[in-house]
Amino acid sequence: MHWTRRRDLEGGKELGIWLLVDDGTVEKELYVESHEYRGGGFDVYTATPDGEWTHEGEFEDAAAAVERALDVIGESPHPSATP
Repeated sequence: MHWTRRRDLEGGKELGIWLLVDDGTVEKELYVESHEYRGGGFDVYTATPDGEWTHEGEFEDAAAAVERALDVIGESPHPSATP
């Protein structure tokens, strides 16, 4: 099982998307999402295919949000296949 980066297919509001993949199956998704379009900051959260969401934090700037996402990956027992 490993983390891999995915490009945004959501129309630009996702600054970063990482997928935890096991033999081609996505086990968890990690998002850095921008709310700048509605006057907000940035959220970091994980989601499972079963619909379980975990909010990892809300940040005023993108750099802090991406740093938190990388920390989530770093705290995971699974390696990252992509930066």
